[in-house]
Amino acid sequence: MAVDEAFVQSLSGRLVLAGYFNWGLMGILLIQVYAYYIAFPNDRLITKALVYAVFVSEILQTVLTSHDIFVALGSSIGSSDQLNTVDLIYHHWFSIPVSGGITGAIGQSFFAYRLWVISQTNMATGQIASESKHHGYGTPGIIGTLALGSLISALVCASTFFRAKTFSGLLGASDSGATESMASIGVWNGIGAICDIIIALSMPYYLMRHGTGLRSTHIMVVKLVRLIIETGIFTAIIAILHLCLYFGGTSSFIVAGLSLSKVYANTMLVILNNRIEIVAGRALQEEAQIGSSSRSDGASVLRSTPSRRQRSTIMVSKDRLTFRLDPIPPPTPRADFGKASIDSERSPTVRVRVSQSSVAE
Repeated sequence: MAVDEAFVQSLSGRLVLAGYFNWGLMGILLIQVYAYYIAFPNDRLITKALVYAVFVSEILQTVLTSHDIFVALGSSIGSSDQLNTVDLIYHHWFSIPVSGGITGAIGQSFFAYRLWVISQTNMATGQIASESKHHGYGTPGIIGTLALGSLISALVCASTFFRAKTFSGLLGASDSGATESMASIGVWNGIGAICDIIIALSMPYYLMRHGTGLRSTHIMVVKLVRLIIETGIFTAIIAILHLCLYFGGTSSFIVAGLSLSKVYANTMLVILNNRIEIVAGRALQEEAQIGSSSRSDGASVLRSTPSRRQRSTIMVSKDRLTFRLDPIPPPTPRADFGKASIDSERSPTVRVRVSQSSVAE
């Protein structure tokens, strides 16, 4: 069957973009999995199994996607059947609906379980909250049901991809199966987007429902809430974008479709790795108090008061830099240095004179 040349040209460009995004997201996922492996060796076995299962699934998806794009755009160049070769679906029936459906269902089920645990536990006391007993199964149950429905519709969508054989047939260039494919993709992405939005709205509600009583813990919870809202809304946007592009009859749906599973995988790892703390990093240091003033001789004075014990004053003039440090405390007296004495009341001063030709002390 003859294939429209303009459609194939558009499809080729979208496949290249999809390959770029796929490998980029795979690199991010690789770093996230490595960070999880290093930071959380004592996590529950089921959590680690889910993480590594998703990682293996995404490796397989990346390999199949790269193979299909190479066969479509690389090995078919110069052949008489090049247009039909690019139009073939190959293993995209697995790379788009199966991989996206499985990874999305795993992530959504994981959040449903975590939501059930949070809804049953009073975060302030660690005891079971009586008011949560009656309502703790509602929202997690809805999320779990939606995740299961999204997975089933994704598998139905995969069968539609497999039977269509070509992208032009899948998008409705041929009437056979067009209605079924639209329905399956619509149900899959629609349910997935609704599930992601429910997670993004309900998880912050249960997290913020009980006060922690500790400022540091409250700040941590607020950051987690913000992260959950951002990632949940982002995955919903990708799913809705995939749905709209497909209903629009454009081949651009391939870019969102091949990226969807890795977006879900990275979202899951972002939430898990949010527990990582960087000790003595920039974010944990208290902000320094920096002020400026002017002296009568025209020199500018910067005073820096960091959270450390030592303070310093930097005086800047036209041709001189002066660094003034805090008094140095005397060392503990020792027998070998009994004759040494340090005037702790004076502040050591270092002057650096700056000229155009040389720098002299």
